Amino acid sequence: MRPHDTTVNRRQVLAAFGWGVGGVVLLGAASACGGSGGGGAGSSHQGEVAVTHMETNISAVPFLVAAELGYYRDEGLELDLVSFPGGTDTVRGVSTMGLGMPATLPAFTAHQKGQRDLRLIAGCDNRARAVFLVPADSELHSIEQLRGKRIAASQPGSITTYFATRIAREVGLTPGQDVEILHVGGTTEAWTATTQGLADVAWSFPPTSEVLISEGKARQLFDTSDYVTSWTDTTHWATQSFIDDHPDTIAAFLRAQQRAIDTISGDLETAAPAYARRGGISLEVARSVLRQAADGLDLAIDRAAVDEVIRAGGELGQIDPTAVDVDSIVIADFVEGV
Repeated sequence: MRPHDTTVNRRQVLAAFGWGVGGVVLLGAASACGGSGGGGAGSSHQGEVAVTHMETNISAVPFLVAAELGYYRDEGLELDLVSFPGGTDTVRGVSTMGLGMPATLPAFTAHQKGQRDLRLIAGCDNRARAVFLVPADSELHSIEQLRGKRIAASQPGSITTYFATRIAREVGLTPGQDVEILHVGGTTEAWTATTQGLADVAWSFPPTSEVLISEGKARQLFDTSDYVTSWTDTTHWATQSFIDDHPDTIAAFLRAQQRAIDTISGDLETAAPAYARRGGISLEVARSVLRQAADGLDLAIDRAAVDEVIRAGGELGQIDPTAVDVDSIVIADFVEGV
């Protein structure tokens, strides 16, 4: 049995948890023109920004902090932050809206598959953020105990599948032989599969993982970043047409993002309440997530980490690394001007 062979049906997972399965994924929207920071300079641009897993992704915290504290408004921007349920969907959003933050690999994959208008304009989260959880009462206490166990990852070809496969091999386990990798979907589905006995370990990332841990429901078994040290989880992208038409908007947007990152790393007592309000989480969890976020958030484009992501895409069979011309995709001018 190969690691890509086992896919747990999403209906099976949700039904096990007692949830309805007839609806579609809700795309939440958050207005980015509210908040309490500063006096607005009058809107110079109104539009939408695509954000991957906005409410449940540690990489998205600068968006929520900037929105809540009015940093976009201070730059003369009225932005609706639109949350998408995954990297591929977010890339489609960027292609439509012109601006956003997808996971890095799906954006490069989309570019190679024909969306040639996409450009990487800034870094975002230069760290591998996936963590793997077990129920609080699990008998598992180390990754070496995973022999004969099942790991709930996202989808075949996903980054979480890559991480689970790569890390299992690094500790001497053969996926599909010593450990089984299940494909169940997002963090909610992964945790449900684990609590219902379909899997032993669930992939997750903060703040979802922090909420489960703070409630005494989960323990962290291992952190991907302990094994994958060069990585850029998410990056800021725009279309070339949006860049041509709205260069001042991009510059203003990235200034607001940098301001939010600076607040997260340097003024936790301002950032944490803002993030807690906008994210609908407790202040304690907000502080914990932002402390973790500060170690990785950076608008600088880490080319070595980008290369590592592209190499992983090659291993997953999603892209041909030899055909990726990074220099033609990256536009670093905006970051250099922040």
